[in-house]
Amino acid sequence: MAQLNYLSFESTSRAYLPTLRLSQLGSWVTAANYESGPIQEAVRRIGRKVGETILLGTVTDIYVEIVDILRAKQPLQYYTKVGTKVLLFHSGVGWPFLGGVSDEDVARIYRRTVRLKKIDRGVSSLRKLKAGIEEVRRDGCCLSRGMVTRGVGVVGMVMPTPPQHRPLAIGVTGPMERIERNLSRILAAIRAENARLAHFASTID
Repeated sequence: MAQLNYLSFESTSRAYLPTLRLSQLGSWVTAANYESGPIQEAVRRIGRKVGETILLGTVTDIYVEIVDILRAKQPLQYYTKVGTKVLLFHSGVGWPFLGGVSDEDVARIYRRTVRLKKIDRGVSSLRKLKAGIEEVRRDGCCLSRGMVTRGVGVVGMVMPTPPQHRPLAIGVTGPMERIERNLSRILAAIRAENARLAHFASTID
């Protein structure tokens, strides 16, 4: 099966993962196992291409929660752990989610974040945040420069998911200088996998 490209071997976990080619043989992949199959394959393919730490996040109220991590091969890398929650407004993985909702929803999330005293209006105004989110909508991605940790860059983008599946976004993260230097390669890797996933997700009910 692996020789026919129906399974891919993941050396870290020493496990075989189903590829998109295998899914085309039938409808066995559903929204329930989409994340453990095609999404995992896409994350690992991106990781092999860019060599940086890969974060997978989802929306939890006013936060983005990290649900999976693929560690970098580089000696100098950004470290966080699964389960970490960061404000949507203060995260390079969170901003792509905000770029996909209406201005009214952005304002609602902002008001709730302020009401919970998680951000200060004087430091992070809604007008300034909306301007940044509009850039994300225009570019289809977010380049975060030290938004969470000084000196760390994150390239964030929403990943295609089937109906009823929780929203997911990917973040490629590492030292800011390295991320900026390899930005074109990182974006190309994510967009290539997103194109594959978009076609595949559209076939799942």
